[in-house]
Amino acid sequence: MIRPLSAVAASATSITLITAIGAAAVSLLVAIGTQIVLSVREGNARRYQRRRAALTDAQDAALALRSGIRDYGALSRANAGQPTPELDAAERRYIDARALLEVTLSRVDDRAVVAAAQRWRAAAEVSFISTAEVSATQEQREWQAVTTA
Repeated sequence: MIRPLSAVAASATSITLITAIGAAAVSLLVAIGTQIVLSVREGNARRYQRRRAALTDAQDAALALRSGIRDYGALSRANAGQPTPELDAAERRYIDARALLEVTLSRVDDRAVVAAAQRWRAAAEVSFISTAEVSATQEQREWQAVTTA
């Protein structure tokens, strides 16, 4: 035969049940809070990696453009601007490298870096291609500003 629970046993069972429900609720809140913190941390890490990759890509593109400008300018001066297959190939490499820099700079979200790269590009084009005088020191100073930024 089953005996009815006494009032003391019933209240002890109620207290145990309430305590268990409270512990479960706290555990659930801790788990949710942990997931939120981890999600925010992972989002920040992804953003950092994206920004770092954009800056690295822009730096590589600027270096490729520097090489392309230098080659094209040297061939252009050596051939007095007369078209040759070598000059045409150098010009294509220069134009491609310039386009690559423009694309990679569009992914950079730091305005100071973008501005420094654009100032350097303008100085480098004048220094390496144009007959106008921009000193190598000025181009080097702009290049240092890009790499520093």
